[in-house]
Amino acid sequence: LQQKLPNAFVLESRDPLPEERAIVPSVMRHSRLFKPFSSLVMQYGVPRYGEVNPTHLFALTYILMFGMMFGDVGHGAVILGAALIWRRKLGSFTPFGVAAGISSMVFGLLYGSIFGFEHLFHAWWIAPLSDPLYMLTVALLWGIGFIVISSLLNIINHLVQGDRLGALFGDNGLLSLLLYSGMLGSGYSLYAEGSVGGFWATLAILTLIGIFAHKLIEQEASIGERILVAFIETFETITGYASNTLSFLRVAAFSLNHVALAIAVFTLAGMMGDTGHWITVVLGNVFILVLEGLIVAIQVLRLEFYEGFSRFYAGDGKAFKPLTLS
Repeated sequence: LQQKLPNAFVLESRDPLPEERAIVPSVMRHSRLFKPFSSLVMQYGVPRYGEVNPTHLFALTYILMFGMMFGDVGHGAVILGAALIWRRKLGSFTPFGVAAGISSMVFGLLYGSIFGFEHLFHAWWIAPLSDPLYMLTVALLWGIGFIVISSLLNIINHLVQGDRLGALFGDNGLLSLLLYSGMLGSGYSLYAEGSVGGFWATLAILTLIGIFAHKLIEQEASIGERILVAFIETFETITGYASNTLSFLRVAAFSLNHVALAIAVFTLAGMMGDTGHWITVVLGNVFILVLEGLIVAIQVLRLEFYEGFSRFYAGDGKAFKPLTLS
């Protein structure tokens, strides 16, 4: 600056005020491994200044969910091989393909699946169709953990911005998280013991009252309108947590669907002669790999954006662009 600007100048700096964070540019620097995931995060929005950058969490959970939903050693190996062969065309997205392929292979080993064949080797964990209810339970537990972490990140973001009320009473704040805990505890108690459980039911009711009271107070309208809006928004909090949790059932559904499609392919192949059998098997695997692989990739992205980012990530920041002096 001193070389380009010979005249005297004064450069002042200070930390931005909470209301200024959205207009302060943010810099996203990541290693080559995380660049493709950063690009996907940027499709949702640029993190505002001081906001938790979700790239690393996004990368980990995306790759894990992709493997859970598309677990097959053979299909994963094809994805991995394609990413390495076409790495020049893929460019910075090569690590994405490599990670997705490896995750699919690992879960294929856990599921005991290779190109749709379920009995060539013993599953390291469980064959999905052997116990669908167990797979659905695992998917729900994964979803619960995912939502809890997202809510905690939302609380952290509010605290960083100095918004303690938002961290406590806001959407996906501490009270909402305690309500979610009460709902889960009551639901489990009802399932295991036949009653909602005194502690969990009390926790859910008290937090529900707190959320309703805050929404009632923060409204600026007639008392009737405030009660109506507070009731609707409180009800949306309950249904939002319930629907978001159930959305993660698709993680198990796609792992089961993958096996079901393979069974359909082998059933059709069994109706063919020797040559037709293997042609059907190959074409069926190509169909599963391309179509289902693409659908799974989109579905995982949907879970990340709508069940995760919508809880804690504003994404309304501005990307940093350095000044240039001609």
